[in-house]
Amino acid sequence: MRKNLLVLTLVLMLGFLFISTGHAKPFYDGKVIKVIASTKPGGGYDWYARLVAQYMEKHLPGSTFIVKNVPGAGHIIGTNELYMSKPNGLTIGTFNRAVGLPQVVGLKGVKFDFAKLNFLGSPCSETYAYIVNSKMFKDIYEVKKHPDKIRLASTGLGTVSYVNPIMLYQAWDQDNFAIATGYSGAEMEMALMRGEADGIWSSTASRQAILESGEGRIVLFVGRNKPKGYEDVPLIENVLTDPKDKPIVTLLRGIQLVGRPFAAPPGIPADRLKILQEAFEKACKDPEAVAIAEKGDRPMDFVTWQDAQEWAEGMLQLSPAVVAKLKEAFGIK
Repeated sequence: MRKNLLVLTLVLMLGFLFISTGHAKPFYDGKVIKVIASTKPGGGYDWYARLVAQYMEKHLPGSTFIVKNVPGAGHIIGTNELYMSKPNGLTIGTFNRAVGLPQVVGLKGVKFDFAKLNFLGSPCSETYAYIVNSKMFKDIYEVKKHPDKIRLASTGLGTVSYVNPIMLYQAWDQDNFAIATGYSGAEMEMALMRGEADGIWSSTASRQAILESGEGRIVLFVGRNKPKGYEDVPLIENVLTDPKDKPIVTLLRGIQLVGRPFAAPPGIPADRLKILQEAFEKACKDPEAVAIAEKGDRPMDFVTWQDAQEWAEGMLQLSPAVVAKLKEAFGIK
């Protein structure tokens, strides 16, 4: 009897030792993690969603990552689904970096609180560009002076491809433009190539094909830096120089800081969130992932979850003057 008791005690002690030394089965071993891409397949957000999913799976041994495309309403539908997902650490997502602005202006259909999302970070910051039909325009000054309405293709209301042109033309006090929404990233490029649109706003990394073919021309940049070879193309602060436009410039440049944000829903247990954030960082810095991005002409300059969280909270603390401008841009009274 005493011998059996001694054996049981040893087994229990070894079990506790096994757990305390970090050999307990990790939570994510055997789990399926869903990655919501708030857009159609194809385009930059979907591309990064699939790359990040592949390498987070690598850095969470035993896990399986699947990408679910949830397009619609300028990424609002997908962001709503992410926000309302069970806070069990088994759902993350990526969405347009301007999707917090519809909440700022009180747009109907927004069911998320942008600042309450648990951010993982971003694989990159972005340089955004106004890309036009190269046969129509040589530079931004020709665009500004164009006598007819310029047709623009956008992914949706509230996305960067919608907010940027609205705010630029509002600062110019011009209305000679029309925006057609509902295009995916790849579809915007095709619209420009087919002559359905005269211009688009997009990440430079996502539009290399149309730029290299000569059918598209960059006339304006929004971001921290200009890519090599475009030294003569102005940044938005070179065009909007009036002091009254500084808040607009600051807002649009700030949106580019977190190029492809990833987040999890609110309420996730802190230990699981930490595991996700660490795996996300490892995925974004993985040499294989970086090499794939470089081969695809995609930037890969990791943005921390702390910077992303601060950025998201700041978006909801815009001055009343900027909010008024945004409401005007969205057509909200």
